Amino acid sequence: MNTRPSFRTAWYRAAALLLCLACIGPAIAQPSPQLPDFTYQGRLQQSGAPANGSFDLAFALYDQPTGGSQVGTTVTEADFPVVDGIFDVSLSFPGAFTGTQLYLQVSVEGTPLLPRQAVATAPVSQFTLSGSIGGAAGGVLAGTYPNPTLAAGAVGNSAIATGAVSNSKLAADSVTASKIFTGSVGTTELASDAVTAEKIANGAVVTAAIANDSVTRGKFAGGYSNGAIAATVAANDCNDYNLAISGAEVNDMLLFNLQSSVSLPANMLIQPLRVVSADTVQVRICNFGSTTQSTGTIGIYLLTLR
Repeated sequence: MNTRPSFRTAWYRAAALLLCLACIGPAIAQPSPQLPDFTYQGRLQQSGAPANGSFDLAFALYDQPTGGSQVGTTVTEADFPVVDGIFDVSLSFPGAFTGTQLYLQVSVEGTPLLPRQAVATAPVSQFTLSGSIGGAAGGVLAGTYPNPTLAAGAVGNSAIATGAVSNSKLAADSVTASKIFTGSVGTTELASDAVTAEKIANGAVVTAAIANDSVTRGKFAGGYSNGAIAATVAANDCNDYNLAISGAEVNDMLLFNLQSSVSLPANMLIQPLRVVSADTVQVRICNFGSTTQSTGTIGIYLLTLR
């Protein structure tokens, strides 16, 4: 029966032994080649608090604590997750460890975190580094750490969940006309009485936008009366009369008509003249006959518009 321990078992025992010896004092530990694979644990802080998110990490070995020459290739981990400031990375530098002292250079988002960490020549299972993030931001971020912002255009439609943008998420006046597709706001999207006079631009309502028979007398500003008038006018003469029309204003346009079943005597004419003052309309009644005539009491319609 073969009782020789496997290479993996022997390595773990050696690692455990060397770690214990390191706790007692570094002088007791004997140098031996560093295995190419080990786990690195780092701790990142952002503005004094543990960082969270994805960061571009890079790891490189040097032969000096500062300056010096790089040994081997750089190990990169793009968009590596950091949770509560902690990240664990498995690193491999094949052929780099030959028994000489090396130093690990860690960079976050392209910014080196100093000082470099001394890598023992004996197997070590874990390193810990505390640092703060600085330098220029990349990816969907703009600005510099520790306070980057989202880059312009970083959040597209595909990044927004359906129904995620509610009224409370919109700043006042942020939705302008240019943000609304033509025809996207129909009758069902408008609250009752939402479109008031001040919401309609001058000239926005053209003839094509007005339904037939939709503009009634009640839609016009002005005065209106359906009262009666009686006048007596001498032959070949005209008289002017002032009528009280509530709501009439100076410069209003006048519309006049007789009520149904009403007629004037022959050779007589009634003509609206003008609004002489607020609520007062002047009309002229003429008699073109050869004798004095009276209209009698007749019903009239008088409307002013502006």
